[in-house]
Amino acid sequence: MIPQEFLKVVTVERGVSDSEIQVLSYALHGESISAIAINLGIRPEAVRKRLGEVYKKFKIGGAGPGKMAKLQQILVSEYQNHQSGITLNSNGLHNGSASCVKSIYDWGEAPDSSIFYGRNLELATLEQWILEQECRVVSILGMAGIGKTALSVKLAHQIQNQFDTVLWRNLHHSPLLSDLLDNLLKLLYPHQGAYAVPELHDKISLLLEYCRHHRCLLILDGVETLLQGGELSGQYRDGYEDYGDFFKRLSCQPHKSCLLMTSWENPKEISLQEGDYLPVRSLQLMGLNAEASTQILKDKGLIVEPAWANLFDLYRGNPLELKIAARTIQELFGGQVAEFLKQGTLVFGEIGELLAQQCSRLSGLEKEILYWLAIERQPLSLERLRQTMLLPVPLPELLEAVASLGRRSLLEKTANPDCALFSLPPVLLEYVTTALMTQLFDELQEVFNTKKLEKFLLFRSHALVQPEAEPQVQQEQLYHIITPLGDRLRRTIRSESRIVDYLTQIDTLLQGEPSLEIGYSRENVKSLLKSLQPEKK
Repeated sequence: MIPQEFLKVVTVERGVSDSEIQVLSYALHGESISAIAINLGIRPEAVRKRLGEVYKKFKIGGAGPGKMAKLQQILVSEYQNHQSGITLNSNGLHNGSASCVKSIYDWGEAPDSSIFYGRNLELATLEQWILEQECRVVSILGMAGIGKTALSVKLAHQIQNQFDTVLWRNLHHSPLLSDLLDNLLKLLYPHQGAYAVPELHDKISLLLEYCRHHRCLLILDGVETLLQGGELSGQYRDGYEDYGDFFKRLSCQPHKSCLLMTSWENPKEISLQEGDYLPVRSLQLMGLNAEASTQILKDKGLIVEPAWANLFDLYRGNPLELKIAARTIQELFGGQVAEFLKQGTLVFGEIGELLAQQCSRLSGLEKEILYWLAIERQPLSLERLRQTMLLPVPLPELLEAVASLGRRSLLEKTANPDCALFSLPPVLLEYVTTALMTQLFDELQEVFNTKKLEKFLLFRSHALVQPEAEPQVQQEQLYHIITPLGDRLRRTIRSESRIVDYLTQIDTLLQGEPSLEIGYSRENVKSLLKSLQPEKK
């Protein structure tokens, strides 16, 4: 049996129309003229006319039933040649066997990989998965700036000689799958008009057919742009759901090629298919080691000093964040890392922008979890996290949200004999704390102006100082949250007595309100008042 997608390619080459292909498909399955007419809702004369046009375009003359047999013979012969790796030019002539196929290397918008730091272990692992274990789909996952794109380009250049075809595509402009496939098929089938195949399913089939007969490395960079923000990880944006079928077919159907993708998070199809002994794998990319991080700072001209180790740890070896920080250290602190670290600020400029892009994609529950981790400022178990919430969410929902944050590379997990503990890396902790304070400040200003307690959202749902926490943790919460929040109020209102008056009025309004409605609001007001009136402690 000749696959429908191949039939379309061969017939389109000869100018066969869609309506003629419809008739031909039924005829090849042995349907009579009258049966075809009934199926298509047309007259038998129209069926004969369309078949006549097909015969002309295949240059089949004569009369009688032998014409269909000749057409079938031509199609079967061409399909067998195709299966053997023989391609057709626009005239239907053979171009040569698979062993003579010209290599295709199209790097699209791939960046320069000549300056590259470390990652020897990661390169070796990926090379083993792709070349030795012949994985069909491999994901490189990690936070923004961790070096996923650079690693994909370096790897592809390193192993390109093992492939007939290497195609690197940047997805940051979020192409529709149909447009992406058209772009690829034009390169892979330059003489066959394969990109004129109208059905998306058939376009995927054509690409898979190529991947079965040629060793192809397809790199898709920035897959997260296809995924939906405001939801748990792995969900597609409206209009991009077709990528799910594409990834699933490349994962599940046998072929001798590899799709290498980079993303902040895995699409759900890849997460479901991956495993240590399966042909679908994911590499969670961590920060650079000390040696590679050191080379970045040296290349930026910083002064070698013991504080470098502290800088590497705080930024967790994130190469882009280290480069941004190094530029600032060079420009404002004379290249001295220790002087920069004295300022106590890790998030600024482009680093904040990177984190904002990633955090903007989170669901409401994921954001709530991050705020709690920023308030607690220590590793938390799932049970402890659930207990601190004003309205504890069902355990399955909490598990799913924490797992989603892990898949987005936003959590650090600490080994514990009894249970796993979760926390935020230092840079994200600072970013989330600042975002938390900004919203708390906005809510306070709104309530000061309107006296409407319903404007309290985070201020109601999150306890800024935990009364049952260890004294050291309480001091951390006062230092990082309450005091900066009070300072921000002072800068805006410029009168501590007025702030105290506002807070006292709010405290009075909160008295007598149902506890579930006010949540943690009154405790938070009291914590702020204490910080502004230290003599009354």
